Parts: sequence; C-alpha cells; structure tokens
Amino acid sequence: MVEVSEVKQRMCIVNPALVDDIVPLVGGQCEIMTKIGISWNSWIKITGGLPVRHSLAHRFKARVLATAEEVEGFRRKFPSPCGGIDRAALDDAFLLP
Repeated sequence: MVEVSEVKQRMCIVNPALVDDIVPLVGGQCEIMTKIGISWNSWIKITGGLPVRHSLAHRFKARVLATAEEVEGFRRKFPSPCGGIDRAALDDAFLLP
C-alpha cells in the first residue's frame, strides 16, 4: 500500500501574465465555485503565483477557455489573424510547469 505522503502530486502554475485578465470572470468569493469551478483558496494560490494540482489547473483552464471570447486581455495578447483569439497560443501559454 502506498502512503499519501509518498505520492507526489503533479503541480503547475497558471501563467501570472494571464491572471489579471481572468479576474473579471471569477466574481466574488461566493460565486467562484459556480462560475469557474474552483475554491476561493485555490484562486488565492493562483493569484499568488503558487503551484496548484495539475488536475485543478486543467479544470480551471477548461472553464476559462470556454469563456475566453469575453476576456478583452486575451484578444489583445493572443490576436488571431482572422479576428478573435488565437486559441492555440492561449492554450500553450496558460499553464507553466
């Protein structure tokens, strides 16, 4: 049997350059779980540039990318030649090891 302390969880960081752009999507402490699917404590870690579980980061990324068109900062940082957002570039930049 493997003890929990022996299992090393994969961790990553949400790109700090994108966090300020994501803030409007989050809402307040009471809304964050329904809007983005993470806890307030996880959001505090993300805004502080701290590592979070890989699974949480991917869930967060999926929810944010689903509403990416609403984020003005994403349109500025990841413009598509055809208009809108270059989703591949945003996807690649979202998480850091």
